[in-house]
Amino acid sequence: MAKQKKKMRLPLKILLWVLCVPLAIAALIAGANTVCTALDMKQVNAIEPVTIEKQLKPQMDDATGCYTFTTDRELKVMQLSDIHLGAGFLTRSNDKQVIQTVETMVRAEKPDLVIVTGDAFFPVPRSGTFNNANELKVFAGLMNRLGVYWAYTFGNHEYQGMAYLKESALAERLEGCSEYCLFQRGSESVSGEGNYAINVKNSDGVIIRSLILLDSHAYKADDRWGLGEAYDNIHQDQIEWYKNLVNNFTELNKQAIAATADLTKRSTYSKNFSIVKSSLFFHIPIEEYKIAWEDYRQNGYRNTATTEYLYGYMGEEESPYIYCSDEPDNLFEAVMEYGSTDSIFCGHDHTNNFSLRYMGIRLTYGLSCDCLVYKNIQKLGAQRGCTVLNCKPDGTLEVTPENYYQEKYAFEGKEEVTMQVLNEEQEKAQQHG
Repeated sequence: MAKQKKKMRLPLKILLWVLCVPLAIAALIAGANTVCTALDMKQVNAIEPVTIEKQLKPQMDDATGCYTFTTDRELKVMQLSDIHLGAGFLTRSNDKQVIQTVETMVRAEKPDLVIVTGDAFFPVPRSGTFNNANELKVFAGLMNRLGVYWAYTFGNHEYQGMAYLKESALAERLEGCSEYCLFQRGSESVSGEGNYAINVKNSDGVIIRSLILLDSHAYKADDRWGLGEAYDNIHQDQIEWYKNLVNNFTELNKQAIAATADLTKRSTYSKNFSIVKSSLFFHIPIEEYKIAWEDYRQNGYRNTATTEYLYGYMGEEESPYIYCSDEPDNLFEAVMEYGSTDSIFCGHDHTNNFSLRYMGIRLTYGLSCDCLVYKNIQKLGAQRGCTVLNCKPDGTLEVTPENYYQEKYAFEGKEEVTMQVLNEEQEKAQQHG
C-alpha cells in the first residue's frame, strides 16, 4: 500500500514542477522587465526640457476641431519614425541608445512640432515583454519631458499579436496624456485610431498648411499576428473623411481670404491658398512609393516623365523592398483629384530613406531611429536620423533628411557605427549618371 502511495505522489510532484517552473520563469521575466522599465524612466526623468525661444503654443480651433499653430514665421516640423522602444529585459541597451537619439536630435533641432509616423513601441517576444503600456509610458514620458509639442500616428507593431493593450486602449491613454501631446482619436465613424489634422494658420486666419495624419492600420484580418507581413492599407471611409476635410479647410480659406482687407495680400492668398495646401503622414507606404521607385530604377536611376529623384536610397535588402499592402487603395487618386496634398510622409521600411516626386506629389520616407529590430541595426548608421520640414509662410515646404551621425548631433560618448552603403547598385548608377 505504501509503495502504491509513493507511485501516486511521483506524478503529482512532476505535475507541480511542470506548473511551477514556467510560473517561476514568468515571475523572473516580469521582475526583470519592471526593473528595465524603471531604468528607462530614470533615464527619461533625468532629461532637461528643451529650450525653444518664443515657443509657439497650439490652440484648439472650434471651427475645425483641430489643434492650430498661428504664426507668420515658418513652422519647423520634425518627423521621427520607427523608434521601437522595448521596455523589456532584452532591450535595455537598445532603449538607452534610442532614447538618447531622440533627445539629441530634438534638442539640436528645436522643432515647433514633432510628428511620429508609427512604431514607437515593440511589444513582441524579442523585447522580452508584451507590455506596450510600459512602452507607451516610456515614450510619452520622453516626449513630454522634452517639452515639445508632438503628434502620433500608429504603425503595425504597437498592438501586434499578444500585446497587452489593443489600439483603442492605447489611443485612449495617448489622447490628452499631457499638454504637449496633440494626438486625437478622431471620429468614431471612421476606421482606425488617430485620423486627425493639425493646422498652421497665419495672423489673417489663412491655413498655410494642414498636416493630416491617418491610421494606416497594421495587418489584414487573415494575418492577425503579422507573420505573413500581409499589411493593411488606408480604408475607403478614411479617404472620404480626407476629401471632406480638404473641402472644409478650402472653404474656410476662401472665407478668410475674402475677409482680408489688404488687397495685395488678398491677391497673393488667392493665388497660393484658395485650395488649402496639405501634407499627409502615416506609417505604411502606399503602392505609389513602389511604382515611383521602379519607374526611376528601371530608367537606370534617372528621372522620367513622371518621377523626379530628390534624395536618398532604397536600402531594404529583400524583395519586395517596399513593403506596402498588396491590396491598393485609392488615396493617391484622391490626392491627385483634390489638388491639396503636395507631399506624403511615411516610415515602416527602416533602411529606405528616399524622397521622390511622382506625378507632382512628393513621396518621402522618414529616416528611422531603430536600434533593435533589424539585424545588427544598432551598429549601423546610414539610415538613422530624422526628417525636418520647414513650412514657409508662402505655403512652400522645405524637406531635409538629417542623419544622426553628423557634427551638429555630436556629444561625448556617442556610439560608433558603420556608415553602410544602403544601395550599391543605385550609388554606382548615380555616380556614372
